[in-house]
Amino acid sequence: MQDGFRQTTFGTAVLLLATIGMGVVLFPFWKAIFWAVVLTILFWPLREKLMNWLNGRKTLTATIIVLMNLLFILFPALLILGIIAEGAVSVLSQVEFDSFPPGKMLETISGKFPRLSDALATLGIDFAAIKSVLGNMFAYIAQFLATHLAQIGQGASTLVFQGFLAFYVLFTFLLFGDRMYESCFAVIPASREHKQKFFTAFSEMAVATIRGMVSVGFVQALLGAIIFFFLGIDNAAFWGAIMGLLSVIPPFGAGFIWGPAGIAMVLSGDTVDGIILLAFGAGVISMSDNVVRPIVVGRASSVPSFLILVTTLGGLAVFGLTGLVLGPVIAAVFLSIWQLLYDEKKKAASSSIDDETLGTFSHKE
Repeated sequence: MQDGFRQTTFGTAVLLLATIGMGVVLFPFWKAIFWAVVLTILFWPLREKLMNWLNGRKTLTATIIVLMNLLFILFPALLILGIIAEGAVSVLSQVEFDSFPPGKMLETISGKFPRLSDALATLGIDFAAIKSVLGNMFAYIAQFLATHLAQIGQGASTLVFQGFLAFYVLFTFLLFGDRMYESCFAVIPASREHKQKFFTAFSEMAVATIRGMVSVGFVQALLGAIIFFFLGIDNAAFWGAIMGLLSVIPPFGAGFIWGPAGIAMVLSGDTVDGIILLAFGAGVISMSDNVVRPIVVGRASSVPSFLILVTTLGGLAVFGLTGLVLGPVIAAVFLSIWQLLYDEKKKAASSSIDDETLGTFSHKE
């Protein structure tokens, strides 16, 4: 009887080389593929409902879901990036460093808090030296931004390309995802029960993480709108919504809005309100991420809240924005594997005890 292709040495070598080659080819786009997988899992229940309503028209169903994603995810993201870029260019073009130095902030603080100036003077801290350092730092930042605008634009174009690629792959998965799912299950060397557990852990954590991101965005939008309204800043609801959408962008998120706003208020002489905004942004808006995300994600999965927080931060550090989902997903699969090994070990130990007990009774008889 002939051996199967995978059971021969040649077949194993060809399979290994082909798999490695495919991985190398797809590696530059792995983030787009990963997000396509996550979105497929997220929208699969909707896909099933639309299929029933549209009498099984797969192409129309996939088109509707992809258009929904373009309308509510990609286009708003591009709009926000455009608003930020336009605002940054406008500010840089209007600032004159000689007539509006960063040291003006220190002069304002010194005038409103003379005791602070006296206390710093007794410690040997010179305001003039601090003003000089701030001026040089501000000029360096402006020069850095000016010289790296091309790289920033290139990064934005890459992001747009990856986004459209992710939606194209999503369209394919929505069309043939069921067949691809069964094919993968057929070739993975594990029992169907074990494979189902791993997939369930992956899908549950992916969906829970997306829900966590949405919850964080809503909370930060609400907090941002409240503090802007309290401080009398115009269009508080609009800027709150922008902060909510930016909350998913590492590492600053909503800080792209409240940070410059607070600094601008301090520099313009509105020192108290500016400090309040900066303190509230750093201590409440930004920290809400570390509170809301573990709670929401932890309730929807079996992963402990502290591990969700750690793997989210670790995933963010290693993989960037994708790590916000991939980090907790890796943790969920990791725990599932160890839980499976523990259950099998426990089952084997229990079976061994039962065999020994049966042998003892048989010997007595």
